[in-house]
Amino acid sequence: MIRRNQRNILVFLHALFFEDLFKKFALFAMILSIFLCFPSSIPYIPSPTPDMPPAVIAPEETPSVFDPFPFPEELNVQVDFWKKIFTQYTTKQAVIHDDWYVNVIYDVIDVNRKEFKSEKEGWEFAKQQMTEYEKQLMNLSQHWGDRKRMSIEERRLYDLFKDLPESQRFQHKDANTRIRIQVGQADRFKEGIIQAGQYLSEMKQIFAEYDLPEKLVYLPLIESAFNPFATSFVGAEGMWQFMEGTARQYKLKIKPLFDERRDPLRATRAAAELLAHNYKTMQSWPLAITAYNFGLQGIKDAAKAVESDDIATIIHTYAGPRFGFASRNFYVEFLAAVDVCLRYTEYFGEIEMHPPLKLAQVTIPDYVEAKTLVKYTQLSLAELKNLNPALHPSVFTHGNFLPREYTLNIRAANKTAFENGYASIPSSLKYQYLSVKATHSVEKGQTLSSIAKRYGTSISAIMKANGITNSRKIKVGQKLKIPGGYVTVAQETPKISPTNSGMANTRSHEVKKGQTLITIANMYGTSVKAITQLNGIKDPQSLRAGQTLKIPVVHSETTKSTPEKNKKHRVEKGQTLAMIAKIHNSSIQAITQANAIKNPRRLKVGQILKIPEG
Repeated sequence: MIRRNQRNILVFLHALFFEDLFKKFALFAMILSIFLCFPSSIPYIPSPTPDMPPAVIAPEETPSVFDPFPFPEELNVQVDFWKKIFTQYTTKQAVIHDDWYVNVIYDVIDVNRKEFKSEKEGWEFAKQQMTEYEKQLMNLSQHWGDRKRMSIEERRLYDLFKDLPESQRFQHKDANTRIRIQVGQADRFKEGIIQAGQYLSEMKQIFAEYDLPEKLVYLPLIESAFNPFATSFVGAEGMWQFMEGTARQYKLKIKPLFDERRDPLRATRAAAELLAHNYKTMQSWPLAITAYNFGLQGIKDAAKAVESDDIATIIHTYAGPRFGFASRNFYVEFLAAVDVCLRYTEYFGEIEMHPPLKLAQVTIPDYVEAKTLVKYTQLSLAELKNLNPALHPSVFTHGNFLPREYTLNIRAANKTAFENGYASIPSSLKYQYLSVKATHSVEKGQTLSSIAKRYGTSISAIMKANGITNSRKIKVGQKLKIPGGYVTVAQETPKISPTNSGMANTRSHEVKKGQTLITIANMYGTSVKAITQLNGIKDPQSLRAGQTLKIPVVHSETTKSTPEKNKKHRVEKGQTLAMIAKIHNSSIQAITQANAIKNPRRLKVGQILKIPEG
């Protein structure tokens, strides 16, 4: 009975499922044939209306704050570390951390804690702590993994990195090279963002000219915190930290009186050219940016060595001898800086950036003292210095000059007033060039004082002519330019041309050793400008012994007397009447009489003297 019932149930289930399945399949086939044969019969689906929401579309990926700069996930740890350095730890804190796994932070020392007598003592303590951690790691390596044998401090250290890959790196053999101190940067970084406001708009314009990503303008934050006066211990200068060789390669001038690496706009243009060249060569922004620090050839060698142009692979596997901590971290520092700059309110709260400077450039055609420029152009000395950080500090001291043909930065709003003011400067206060009397090779035992006496000039004049900032730092064999007098615009006579009152003839003169255009002009009663024009001399300092010059001879008493009447000399520190008379081939008596000098010993620095013929 039971078996019969079981058989009936099976028959029922078969009919229910299998017969129904065949019917469903037949119905599906019929519907499908209708769609295939009569496509126009597909029902019309209206477009969404306000009452009918559109179909859900997967949202597009939100653009990253780092675009167009790749941010590999493997670099998260490093970027987070640098964000902390830039926003949490100040320049008064020493962060003791691991060289490779930067998120392993052993300790943070506040160097201005009350227990320290001075910050210097605090930094010394931090160095001692670093040495102590090296010892702890060495001890830890002897009973690695055995927590029972570890001290409390060793357990803390062990727990910092026990789960990291390659944890054996933390053992004895690496201990003395793996620990380093990173100075916090939060206060410096905040000040850098404030300072950046002065330059960002013009820097972005320059980078746009080179079709470069705008966010590259934040690179100076990690280089100098936007400080145009920044100097590194290896000799890099300015906001963009150019080394001398690279600076010259990108046409930045480095002279005794100025260094264009410190000019914000000129250096920015050079940096734009360098970055554009790096990207054109590498076709990768991570590599182009790393090359800014490591060098283009260096990053080429790194990519070749690891057989990859992936920045994370290079950072984690390349072991080149010059690829140290700074180069390994340069790109991740940049990513961290971009994030902090674009979201600075989240890190620092509301801060007010400096307003844009809005600069214009003007070229001064003469040597002019800073105090003269300030007096006639209504430009403050402080602003002149701040807007022109490329100028050497000595330029602004008494008796020194801004270099001729130098292009100054001034505020665009003041350009017209500046140009009008400059035009009003008396010609007697403008100098066409500072002549070089001779070249001297420093001998053993000589000082600037003895050299100055030998040539009848002053220590300050030699220092100025050679860009020397410390009078004691001259070397045996060093070549020094020995300056002669100054030639003012007032001394220059108009170009000589034939007139009814006198025809210009010429005679020849062979230059003797030690002679300058000034002394030669004085000998023949003519002007320096007349000689330079007649002989096509562009640089008066290029005069050499044995050179033959054409000397204009003018048969006009008026023309002859002009240079003699207008010849002047500005007294420099340390100069005496004897020195001045020797420079100009005159005599003490003639100079004292021409200037009504009662006491020859009471000359004043900056005093203008008339120089008659001896």
